[in-house]
Amino acid sequence: MSLLANILWLVTSFFVPLFYLIGGIVFFPLLPFLYPVIGYSFLPFGREIVSTSYLKQFKDYEQTGGKNLDNSSGVVRFLANFVWIFTFGWVLALLHILAGLINVALFWTIIAIPNIMAHFRMVPIAFAPFGRKVISKEVAKKLRDMKADKDLKNITG
Repeated sequence: MSLLANILWLVTSFFVPLFYLIGGIVFFPLLPFLYPVIGYSFLPFGREIVSTSYLKQFKDYEQTGGKNLDNSSGVVRFLANFVWIFTFGWVLALLHILAGLINVALFWTIIAIPNIMAHFRMVPIAFAPFGRKVISKEVAKKLRDMKADKDLKNITG
């Protein structure tokens, strides 16, 4: 099902991922940190984007480490997001809204509804892509289950 949704996404919204790619090329020093979001913008179905602060709740994430902008200081992420918002972020957010509305107007079918919702879910990501991680749906479900178990344990004692 994700394959069909990704194909529909590329056919109806090919211009949005291309603009992410152009933004990554223009900000070449930030391209390695934008690469996961660019890949997600090309094929969003079957994966999710979560914030690194959400992932830090789980001990396994802290142990994996790695060299990326997500492990840098909050000031660096803030500055990168600030520059991104005023250059490409606002344009990408408008492109997502426009693409979602075009899909509503032209492709109002049951198959297009996930495509429409994906565009509207990506608006905040378009504004601030730094400090986010792309993970599979299965991992996201597992993390939600772990968080629910932890919350339940806190409630019941």
